[in-house]
Amino acid sequence: MSINLTIVTPVLNEEIKIQNNLDYFESLRKVCELIFVDGGSKDATVTLLKKSNHTVITSPQAGRGAQLSFGASKASNDYLLFLHIDTQLPEDFVKFIEPLLQSYTWGHFTVKLDSTKFILNVIGYFMNLRSQLTGIATGDQALFVDKNAFLEHLDDMMKHPIMEDIYLSTVLKKDHGKPAIIKSPVITSARYWQKNGIVKSIFKMWKFRLLPDMSDHIIHFLRGDQGILQPYGTWFSRWLIKHIPVSE
Repeated sequence: MSINLTIVTPVLNEEIKIQNNLDYFESLRKVCELIFVDGGSKDATVTLLKKSNHTVITSPQAGRGAQLSFGASKASNDYLLFLHIDTQLPEDFVKFIEPLLQSYTWGHFTVKLDSTKFILNVIGYFMNLRSQLTGIATGDQALFVDKNAFLEHLDDMMKHPIMEDIYLSTVLKKDHGKPAIIKSPVITSARYWQKNGIVKSIFKMWKFRLLPDMSDHIIHFLRGDQGILQPYGTWFSRWLIKHIPVSE
């Protein structure tokens, strides 16, 4: 079975995750095009993928927004699905997503964290509730979109080293209305929450989400054609990428 969909997965120094999930990636490749976009890995990420005959390309610009944009520009199919390296789609995801591609411009899955801890299940519940109420999704929820609708925002996406998922959801909602939501959940790693702690993780995420326009202006100001400020824009982008890895 083949579906008119390209999965784009950004990676950066993910050799362990890749080694542990090669069979899963192979199962995805059997039903649709799968493109890995590397952001400059220093480990064996690219080697492992190429050894398994996966399509892996290197983004000319670091940052998750740039990686997704570069992958989308190379996609052969009419629809895109952005999948984090530590997120797994439902086994029968094609059955859920295929009927929606003709009637919705974009959408996403619900999400479940791969933990049995009660508090992390609660967090997953509220992540889904927030998306349902606001029409804004995160990358952990496996956003899918008509490629032409995505390409309309390609240049701006490349300017978002982080929070590209919030930006993309916002502009797609504005242009095309609320998304389709697939109730069968993707399973995503709880490593970010476990590594940083729940309170710190929530604070860090909402620090950016509560003021998306302000953070947008800061990034554009620092990275734009501002003469003497442009080198600081490069530093700021690298700082963001270092402190919030693209695969989280």
